[in-house]
Amino acid sequence: MLAFVPIHLIVVLHYCYVLQIVRNRAYSFTANISVEGCTTSTMQGQYCNQTIELLSCSRSGNSSGNGSVSGFFNQSMVLCRNNFETSCHGDGEMKIFSLEILRITESLTISVQNLRLRPLDSIGNSSRIYLMCFARYGAMPLATLHDYSGDLNQSPLVIRFPKVGQWYISILALHLAKEIGGALSNVSKVCYSLEVQELECPLGKAGPNCSSERYMLQTVLRKYSTPFESYYLPDGGDVISDALNFHLEPLLSNYSVGGLDTWTYFLLDVPRGAAGGNLHVRLMSDRKMNYEIYARNGGLPSLINWDYYYVNKTSSSGDSVFFVLYNSSDEKVDFYILYVKEGIWNIALRHLNSTGDISDGQTTMSISLERCPKRCSYHGACKSALDTSGLTLYSFCACDRNHGGFDCSIEIVSHQ
Repeated sequence: MLAFVPIHLIVVLHYCYVLQIVRNRAYSFTANISVEGCTTSTMQGQYCNQTIELLSCSRSGNSSGNGSVSGFFNQSMVLCRNNFETSCHGDGEMKIFSLEILRITESLTISVQNLRLRPLDSIGNSSRIYLMCFARYGAMPLATLHDYSGDLNQSPLVIRFPKVGQWYISILALHLAKEIGGALSNVSKVCYSLEVQELECPLGKAGPNCSSERYMLQTVLRKYSTPFESYYLPDGGDVISDALNFHLEPLLSNYSVGGLDTWTYFLLDVPRGAAGGNLHVRLMSDRKMNYEIYARNGGLPSLINWDYYYVNKTSSSGDSVFFVLYNSSDEKVDFYILYVKEGIWNIALRHLNSTGDISDGQTTMSISLERCPKRCSYHGACKSALDTSGLTLYSFCACDRNHGGFDCSIEIVSHQ
């Protein structure tokens, strides 16, 4: 049975980005959106009569030792299959499967095994059939709306660094009935076994062949902060007293030998009650830095898959209204990601090839979750408002009469 699910939409009006000033008059409105969906999560379709098959998953073990998983050293694998031995469907018919990724994963590989035609004495060649796969994160995939796609009859579909959470996979068979060699194929169905492999690195490792360092940062609550504010620090890392920064060089992947284009990953958790805060990332060095920074929610970032990035002061996510870059230079990087989502955030540092020795320089890094950027530049008050769920708190600056901007850093009324 179809049900209507109300969704509350919060709309923030910015009449002018520079002149964002809180005065006596304010404008606000609310909107409701009704979404038509099935009341049961395992059913879909116009009449909710089509089943979503949950894949059955099990861990196949770790390859450290004498063995390996799919040719990669020191990776473990989670193997998922459809509950029935085979799935069969006709030309143009779509089947939908789902699975949940529970941990940070290096790759997701979707393939089919034991592809067969029905009836068994059918005239046809299975290699001429299209078995299209559409994968999507957090929503139903369609042929016209999906995140990834491929013909499983030709090769497996490989998804690099998939996000943690629920994934949906649609399989669509095409060209079952067609003329082959002057005769009309009598194929009515195609049958197969669906197999999904999740490759994971051991704790503390990430990247190709699990050769990069990965750190799960610890949450340190900021004293006397209301609402929730925190710093993120490596467990047992070299922390600078009082400043809550940490030295970067000892944590870098292959830092002792420099390395070519090496990656280092820092993971941090933004709990549900802290969502809506602003993630502040800073790097300071005593010499020119050769780092690029990539940030992503729910999965490891890469050169082609990220939510926000910083390459240099002229190449970053500056076009996004949720990314704010401050006075950065060759020796300093300072930016905010505004109103972050809850969940695991991944901050990746790409260290570029350098002729100098990394150990010669000293770089400090700090990552913090703050309510109002730059403390409203000490020209305003930090205000907060709950969303309609009552679980997420959004903060904003109420600037004084002489300043504006989202952080009250812009002087709009001169003292002269």
